[in-house]
Amino acid sequence: MTRRGLSQSEIARRLGISRQAVNQLAQSIPNKMTAALYDASKLNRVEPRTIDTARGVLVGWSNEFQTDVVITLNPKAGLRVWYQHNIGRCTICPDKKQCRSSLLENAKEYGVSLTALERNLDPSKLSSIIFSRLLAPDSVKK
Repeated sequence: MTRRGLSQSEIARRLGISRQAVNQLAQSIPNKMTAALYDASKLNRVEPRTIDTARGVLVGWSNEFQTDVVITLNPKAGLRVWYQHNIGRCTICPDKKQCRSSLLENAKEYGVSLTALERNLDPSKLSSIIFSRLLAPDSVKK
């Protein structure tokens, strides 16, 4: 609700709880988000590089696949681990249609804008574009 721009007072009204309760819960979110993202990176053998708890994004490196990895956590999509595809060969995802759909959903969720032409690219090329924009130095906080 905070990500959608609702104030703590509005959240409290919608949930039928006090604003102080919302404030206390909101203060615990960064620690819980950090713990969940680090646990996901450990389980997937991903070496964390940067983390943005406000957006629920951990960026890391997979030695196993020799590629960049983005782990996202949000209420709508849950926990997702996505590996950057190698250009020209989409071997990580066997279903290219589902892969493209998932990439587009994540791009939208994290504010990565794409042209109509880019949306129809092969998942490996689409992944490369999304990763480059998502991993731009000003898009992910340390």
